[in-house]
Amino acid sequence: MTLYVGTSGWAYAEWKPGFYPANLPRKRWLEHYAVVLGAVEINATFYRMQEPSTFAKWIAAVPQEFHFSLKAHRVLSMRKDLALNEDRRAFLGDFLASAAPLGERLGAVLFSLPMHTQRDDESLGALLEGLPGSTRFAFDFRSATWDESAVQDAVAEGGATVCLSERDGKVPAALPPGPLAYVRLRAPRYDSGARTGWKHLLTNEAAERDVYAFVKHEGVAAGDPYAGVGLAQWLADA
Repeated sequence: MTLYVGTSGWAYAEWKPGFYPANLPRKRWLEHYAVVLGAVEINATFYRMQEPSTFAKWIAAVPQEFHFSLKAHRVLSMRKDLALNEDRRAFLGDFLASAAPLGERLGAVLFSLPMHTQRDDESLGALLEGLPGSTRFAFDFRSATWDESAVQDAVAEGGATVCLSERDGKVPAALPPGPLAYVRLRAPRYDSGARTGWKHLLTNEAAERDVYAFVKHEGVAAGDPYAGVGLAQWLADA
């Protein structure tokens, strides 16, 4: 079991020279990122299907143990009814086929659901039944109507997990159940106590299952150890 820590993307010019060396060309940024951190969350897959050649290029830049998390395309996630009809089932197949070059480096696919997608247990159950067991999935529910232990248990029983998106700088007692854990640390900043608490929680959970933790990167200086990529580096250090 492993703790994979990273950020949502890596191509940020503001990280240079604080994170990327001043003389490092842009085409080698992922290579450098993957030496420091163990995973990255890809947001581009939410908007458009990526070419297999793009994934192949990324794979060539990272070590064997590095993982990619992909956001599910909005065709699949930006819906009130989550159930897969014939067209969306085919689209999901195409989406996963496009990512096939990642192989074991595909850590998880994240369904990021909009606020207007309210709790619907029947719809969720139908989606879970239609997901292939060969890929790991997480669900980021934005609407508070989903914020119930029964939902977390149902998702775990369906072979996935509920993503914990933390926005207040606090540390929960535990992470949602499932074969993996998925965390998005979205608070603007984490104080020393919260930072230490998160490191303990993530490390302890990773002793039992794979854990993915992605830190908010927007508008944060690269050298800040309490936010952004600096916090990700601190959490990733053994």
